[in-house]
Amino acid sequence: MATVEFLKDIKEEICEIKLRKGKDTGNRIIMFIFEKVNAMEKMRSFSAGADYMLLNDEEGDIQVTPRKLEFFYKNDDNLARAECTFELINDVQWQRLRRFLDRYAESNGMGYEAKGEQPAEKMDK
Repeated sequence: MATVEFLKDIKEEICEIKLRKGKDTGNRIIMFIFEKVNAMEKMRSFSAGADYMLLNDEEGDIQVTPRKLEFFYKNDDNLARAECTFELINDVQWQRLRRFLDRYAESNGMGYEAKGEQPAEKMDK
């Protein structure tokens, strides 16, 4: 089973994944969207950000460094969503991430949806 963690042994659930290519760099940009962040419930200081995110599946661990981690609130203490964005710079990383995403989607009932003219994709429940 494919899992995502900001903190060791605290599993997170992705509600949506957006994939696109950077206009200037051609790097692949990935955004994971979370409706709830379990790590925040365990550690209040987590809202300051994360140094890495761990993606795990049957092939092993992938450690990615978030380029941006944003929290959006309905009100002062009620999280609406969190968005974690990171980049991949080569095809080997991209192929490995795609295999992880396929496994994550399969085990969590997610599917793919193509977007308009841009070379972007979206996975959601």
